Amino acid sequence: MDPPADWPITGVCIVSDPNRAPPNYTVIDKTYDKSEDADLWKDGPLRRRTMRYLCVKRSVPDQTDDVLVDVTFINEKDPVPAGFAVVDTTHDTREKALQKKQLCLRWMVSTMTNDAITELIFLSSKASRRPPGGYTLIGETNSMSLCFKMGKLPKPPVLQPPAETSQSYPLKAFHMAPVASSLPYSLPPNKPSGSTVLRPENIASHTSTISPISGIPWQLNPKLKNLTAFLNMTIPEVRYKSILDIEKQSGELSKPGPAREKLTNLTFEVIQRRALFQALVVEPKCLALSQRAVDCYHT
Repeated sequence: MDPPADWPITGVCIVSDPNRAPPNYTVIDKTYDKSEDADLWKDGPLRRRTMRYLCVKRSVPDQTDDVLVDVTFINEKDPVPAGFAVVDTTHDTREKALQKKQLCLRWMVSTMTNDAITELIFLSSKASRRPPGGYTLIGETNSMSLCFKMGKLPKPPVLQPPAETSQSYPLKAFHMAPVASSLPYSLPPNKPSGSTVLRPENIASHTSTISPISGIPWQLNPKLKNLTAFLNMTIPEVRYKSILDIEKQSGELSKPGPAREKLTNLTFEVIQRRALFQALVVEPKCLALSQRAVDCYHT
């Protein structure tokens, strides 16, 4: 049984034998206007007949299914338009699909569009260049014109959740004797509803059984008490210096005064220490190495 004609096309292929179309596909083997053979391959006079037929699949798409939104013909050596896919081989024999032409299809997820192509037809009359009402002319192949028709996407059926049925199941008594025997303490008895919740330190005094956490003192860790000292901690304020402040400070150092005298004394002390280090450490080592080199040369 063929699907309704207003369902969107969710699959397109070309076959070499109309009897070997994929399942759930409809073969377009006749033209729309004159019911002539809709073979897409033009045979020569002395060649074995080669057949090519267009097949389409219609279905109600799911949220993840693609639907056909555009179709076009291009020449065999032309680049494929952006967003289109080419049907270049047959589905049943993996042979070349068309002669000197390529069928390009554009797909889109059903949740991204409200309209899709619902029907593809061929017109065999060369004199009639106008497509039927509601159809759009695409192009020609093998002296036939291909047209498509747009339609609204049907809404997928909403699955109703199964109604919840309240069933009464018999309650079984679970015996805790094997579990209780393996524990180092006895299980407390079941408390009636509405009973007062006891604090951990009072469990042992209100029940005759021993709780696993009885005897543990509930008090604040001493390490956390020391954190209160940080509340009175004062963070020193770091004074922001702009470029003008830095230049002003550097200018004060270049002028005669206490700041420049302090910087001069510090620089002089650094120079003295460096000279002392060179005289006591560097020069004796260099002198020892030079003397050793002279001794090696004479020997």
